[in-house]
Amino acid sequence: MYREPKHIASWYNKNNIGKDIYNITIETMPDKIIDFGILYGYSTVCLAQAVRDNGVGHVYAYDLFEEYQYNNSVKDIVYHNLKYYELDEYVTFKKLNFHEWIKEHEDFDLLHLDISNDGNTILEVYEKYPDSKIIFEGGTYERDLIEWMRKYKRKQITSIKDEINYRVINEKFPALSGVNV
Repeated sequence: MYREPKHIASWYNKNNIGKDIYNITIETMPDKIIDFGILYGYSTVCLAQAVRDNGVGHVYAYDLFEEYQYNNSVKDIVYHNLKYYELDEYVTFKKLNFHEWIKEHEDFDLLHLDISNDGNTILEVYEKYPDSKIIFEGGTYERDLIEWMRKYKRKQITSIKDEINYRVINEKFPALSGVNV
């Protein structure tokens, strides 16, 4: 049974986007899930709840934690949040840089990507894993207009929508979109 992790700070929290993440995981029944960019563990808790309820799968949670120079988390807080929901057995943590990870190949059944996404990041993942189930933060015009995207002149995610044929799963800010789901 899904429990909204309301006490965990996340942009997703405001619009219950975790329920969408949970539902996709329930529907697709992935064995190996990668959750990249976990902040305080909101999405990780949602994914782990689905793994528990499916009775199959495992979540691999990758982040730079305190080493990320922008909005970062503390690994111990994420672990505490998982313990609070009694989900720690379903998750393995690893400190990992996305740009290093993408150079290698790692099989997965579902990827959730929330790492300061922009159009180039989403395109890079899609080109490497075109047939994979990928859900990601962003994908709407509203999300493309956030301050740091404009300040750093980042490629808008919406500019690649037709190219990779993603669909917006939840349009409420910051949005959740997916490919092959």
